[in-house]
Amino acid sequence: MESANRLQQSVVDVVVDLPAAIQEVFTYLLPRALEPKVQVGSCVLAPFSGQEVLGYVARRTLMEPREAGKLKQVIDVVEGSLPLDENRLALAEWLAQEYCCGLAAAVRLLAPTEMVAKVQRVLCLTPQVQQQELWELSPNAPERRLLELLQSAGGQLPEATAKAQLGATLFNTALYRLKRRGLVEQKNLLEAATARARVLRHVRLNISPEQAEALAEACASRAPAQAALLRALAVAQEEMLPMAELLRQVGVSASALKSLQVRGVVDFADVPVYRSPFGKIRPSGANATLRVTPDQERCLSAIGQAIDSGEHRSFLLFGVTGSGKTEVYLRAVSQALSRGRSALILVPEIALAAQVVEAVRARFGNLVAVLHSALSAGERFDEWRRAREQRARVVVGARSAVFAPLENLGLIVIDEEHEGAYKQQEHVPRYHARTVALERARRERAVLLMGSATPSVEMFYEAQQGMHTLLHLPARVEGRPLPSVHVVDMRDSPRARGGVFSQQLAEAIAERLRRGEQVILFLNRRAYASFVMCRKCGYVMKCLRCEVSLSYHKVDHSLRCHHCDYRRSVPEKCPSCGSAHIYPFGLGTQRVEEEMQHLFPEARLLRMDRDTTTRKGAHHVLLARFRAHEADVLIGTQMVAKGLDFPKVTLVGVVSADTALHIPDFRAGERAFQLLTQVAGRAGRAHQPGEVIMQTFNPEHEAVQTAATHDYLQFYEREIAHREELRYPPFSRLANILATHPEEAKAEEICRRAADRLREVIQSEHIEAEVLGPVQAPIARLRGFWRWHCLVKCYQPQELPDLLHRALSGMSSPQGGALQVDIDPYSVL
Repeated sequence: MESANRLQQSVVDVVVDLPAAIQEVFTYLLPRALEPKVQVGSCVLAPFSGQEVLGYVARRTLMEPREAGKLKQVIDVVEGSLPLDENRLALAEWLAQEYCCGLAAAVRLLAPTEMVAKVQRVLCLTPQVQQQELWELSPNAPERRLLELLQSAGGQLPEATAKAQLGATLFNTALYRLKRRGLVEQKNLLEAATARARVLRHVRLNISPEQAEALAEACASRAPAQAALLRALAVAQEEMLPMAELLRQVGVSASALKSLQVRGVVDFADVPVYRSPFGKIRPSGANATLRVTPDQERCLSAIGQAIDSGEHRSFLLFGVTGSGKTEVYLRAVSQALSRGRSALILVPEIALAAQVVEAVRARFGNLVAVLHSALSAGERFDEWRRAREQRARVVVGARSAVFAPLENLGLIVIDEEHEGAYKQQEHVPRYHARTVALERARRERAVLLMGSATPSVEMFYEAQQGMHTLLHLPARVEGRPLPSVHVVDMRDSPRARGGVFSQQLAEAIAERLRRGEQVILFLNRRAYASFVMCRKCGYVMKCLRCEVSLSYHKVDHSLRCHHCDYRRSVPEKCPSCGSAHIYPFGLGTQRVEEEMQHLFPEARLLRMDRDTTTRKGAHHVLLARFRAHEADVLIGTQMVAKGLDFPKVTLVGVVSADTALHIPDFRAGERAFQLLTQVAGRAGRAHQPGEVIMQTFNPEHEAVQTAATHDYLQFYEREIAHREELRYPPFSRLANILATHPEEAKAEEICRRAADRLREVIQSEHIEAEVLGPVQAPIARLRGFWRWHCLVKCYQPQELPDLLHRALSGMSSPQGGALQVDIDPYSVL
């Protein structure tokens, strides 16, 4: 048998990394010279369709020489690997099928991007380019600008860089024209993995400390630098010392140390250095557990029995704000660890992650790793490796942490399961972390615990149907009351000095400041004003690349697009009519901060929005300062609405409850209710009672009314009846099909062809589904691309991925265009 195996040849199944949505693996012969270097997960170069492509080894097997000889060969091995095994590959295959993407895109999610080699697309000038051809072009022609960029870069430039400098519209036009003339070509360049372990060179004695002292004495006169090094190393006994620190301490050059190495007296060793992400995140208190309530005890009993069973179970923990859900999470994690299993805790926001990490680290210490996009590449690599090597058995992280390489997974916790941040909306695959967590827990026989004070309508419906066990925490811990909520009708309420605050809210803020308590002011819109308009002709300043108004930032007197980051100064005169009467309209957090400074100059203010949290660790610094009462008032967007627990906050002011009410999306009411309920829950979380004041021009809106009474069930009953009537989720499954192109007519054409093909498959295969549209998307143009979309409503949810595959696979788009498929979309804007 062994001799037969020796005659067989090694072959590998490879996931080829191409933009196309390829969902199969391809088999290649593995040359004998590469056999020692290749294992499952290795990155390799392989021939595919006339080009060299990057791929990931999914399986390695043996094949008879006659059959193996018909295969193409792997070309080379590339540095970097993925944590692939049968279980992870199966999860990636499920992900590719479920979200209609290529298998390579799903596989790449299994490790940080810095750990994987990648192919970078570059533009290159061809030999045909002559200088006179450049001067023949108009100075403003897009192709001339692209040629000039390439020439200044030495003839080669990453495609993404050129697109960023020219803008998508000009870039696509220029590239199309230059390729037709044979002046520019596109190439793929291989980039090796960049993430590596960090090492620090250390020094140690190869002789005893006594021998080192004697040798130092002997060479003190002729080699004083070596003698000084020997004495320092002798003092350290047999401990290894960092080389740089040793040289600095002794005050000598590295040549003296090298001489000692040549003599065999010392040796060097590279020691891995852990890049801790916890530099600014400290455990929030002692490792003490709180006394649990009877309600918490009942929940923990059910969760503990499920963990003990070793079988998959899923729970929905429905608990009002301040009911002690975090303590339930921590004790459930402890139960999993005590049974030798690992645990994963997902949180929706990086800002929230810091507070959760503090609590988890206070309980579990160095067993905790953290994974999210705000870490440096090195920190992310080290944390990921700690989890893979089982040195960390608890991982806390945002959406992508659902793929953390934990072995023997026993528990997945999803805090604030209703949050839209769990849905990937920007990149392929557009997965929902909650759906992936459910599938991973099912495959690994783990318990899934989802928690929220405002569960998503879909999850609460599924719990009522028995698909998840519903657990309930109906009251706050220690009998603390929920905050009283007052709705202020801004249509007829007096304003404090005619500004953005009602008299009632201004007086409540003044009272809290007088008593030395803290206040949170919430407005889900950053900047100073949402748009700038000419009061003479009504002209509104818009982004050049997006069909949206520019927001006014008073700090630098600029207009900015919050979608593509286009910026410009405020014009002195209206571009349309020449009037000088240009004024900002609408509210933003900067305006709220300014008005607070005018009304309460003695108040210490902090503002927390995307503009103030761009630096690494900024979230934690701001929250730590507020917790330490270095500020009296925290002004912020939705970052301050969820999960934060500040004992001294007794007042929450919702400056405008209307910002989320009138969005053209069937989930708008649900999102508004969740956001208002969550921000209201930040008040009165300790022994002092809390108060919430909601300002609105729509006091009769259902979301406002039910949030004011903390009545989730009333909101749910109305919302589920509305969804059932219109057959929206959970009574159907949706897919948003979005076509984009620099030319609007071509975007519409792509979308219409997609809609027609979908209708053909629905009709021919008798699938219970319908296609709505196509229509222009609510945001008609974004980053230079026009947008048209259609919505697929499938009343047989399990059929939706197959329907999309059959209808849309292989569908081509005009150059510069794209067709995006978003299954279970969180937003259809």
